[in-house]
Amino acid sequence: MSKIKNLFALTTSLFLLSACGGGGGSTDSPVSNTNGGYETILTSEADTDGGAETTLTSTSSLTTAQSAKAVHSGQVKNSKTGNGLADVKVTLGESSTTTDADGFYTLSDLSANEEAVVNFEKEGYLLSSTKIQLKPLSNDDTASSNYLEYDMHAHDKQWNYDSSEQIDGIHIAVDASADYMDSEGKPYSGAIAAYLTLIDITTDEGKEVFTGAFKGINYNGELVQFDSYGLVSISLKDSNGNTVDLADGETATLGFDAVSSLEKPDILPLWYYDYEQGLWVEEGNAELQEDGSYKGEVTHLGTWSLNRPLEVDPGIYRGRIVYTDGTPAQDIRVHAVGNNWSSSDLSTDEDGIFEIEVIPGSTFQLKAYDYITKNRANHNVIIAAIASGDIVENRI
Repeated sequence: MSKIKNLFALTTSLFLLSACGGGGGSTDSPVSNTNGGYETILTSEADTDGGAETTLTSTSSLTTAQSAKAVHSGQVKNSKTGNGLADVKVTLGESSTTTDADGFYTLSDLSANEEAVVNFEKEGYLLSSTKIQLKPLSNDDTASSNYLEYDMHAHDKQWNYDSSEQIDGIHIAVDASADYMDSEGKPYSGAIAAYLTLIDITTDEGKEVFTGAFKGINYNGELVQFDSYGLVSISLKDSNGNTVDLADGETATLGFDAVSSLEKPDILPLWYYDYEQGLWVEEGNAELQEDGSYKGEVTHLGTWSLNRPLEVDPGIYRGRIVYTDGTPAQDIRVHAVGNNWSSSDLSTDEDGIFEIEVIPGSTFQLKAYDYITKNRANHNVIIAAIASGDIVENRI
C-alpha cells in the first residue's frame, strides 16, 4: 500500500527564467494581456520549513465562462538555435495548419481533450509529437491556456543510395537484397534519400526533443512508464519526397550508442512511436554489444527508442502552486526531469495542485511553464528519489 510521508506545506521552489510574449520575441518583464487583463510573474519566497513557495502574481482572474470548443496556439523553434521555424505542418486530429515566418501557429474550433496529440512535420527535421491538455475557452479571443512552445531537432545525417545497395552504417544496416515498398504498399526500386536522427536522452536537449512521453504500451497491452537509453529515427523518401519503407518480411538492424552513465542490461526492449495514438509501442529487443552499444532488428522504419519499462509501481510527487495573493495557480504545466526520463502533469487543477508519477529510486528536478504569460521556471534543487508506491508532497 502507498505511504504518504514528509508532508510540507507549499515548498516547491522555482526561479524565473524568462517571459516570452506570444506572437513576439522574449522579454525580461511580465507579459500583460490587455484583452483578459491578466499578468503573471514567477517568483520564490522563503518558507519557514526551510523550503520555498512557488508564487505567481495575478492582477485579475480569467473568465470562468467556457464554451464547448477550444483553441490551441504555439510556436515551433529550432532546438539548437532557438529561432522560430517557418512552414512547419502542425496537425491535431483532423485539423492542421502551417507555422508563419516566426514559427507561430493557431488551430481553432477544436474539441476539448485531456490528452490531445499534436504532431509537427518539416523537411529536414525529426517528425515530432507531444501531448497537451485542450481546455474549452469562452471565445477565440481569450488568452489560451493551451499555448505550447515546442523545439524540433534537425536530422543529424542525410544520404542518398539506390534500393539495390546495402546500407551498412553505425546506426542502421539493411541488406542489399532487401525489398522496399512505397506509401501505397506497392513494390519500390530506385533512388532513396535516407534521413537519420540520434537522440542522447541523458542531455537536456535530448529529453526536450524526445518524441512523445516516456511511457507506452507493452507486450501485454498495459500502459507503462519507462526510462530511455536513446532514440534512433530513420526515414526513407523516394525522388518525389514520398515515404518508402521496408517490404513485408524484411528487416533492418538499428544501433543505439553506449551511454556510460547508465546501467547496461544484456537485453532491452525496443519501442516504436505511433504518431496517431501519440504512444510508444513495445516491439522486439536489442542486445548489448561488446563496445557497450545495443543492436536490434526491426521490421519497419520510423522512430524507435530503447527503453527499460517500469516493473514496479511508480513513486508519486504532489505539489501546489499559488499566486502571491494566495489564490491557486491553474493551468501550469509541470515536469519532473530525471537523468534519462521525464514525466509531466499537463495542467495544474483549479486548486493549483499537480501530481506526477516518477521513476522510483531516481532523483529529479522540477520545471514549470505558465501557458498564459509564457513564463518558464526551474526548480532550484534536486529532489531526492521516491520509493516505489510512496506518495511525497512538496518534499525537498
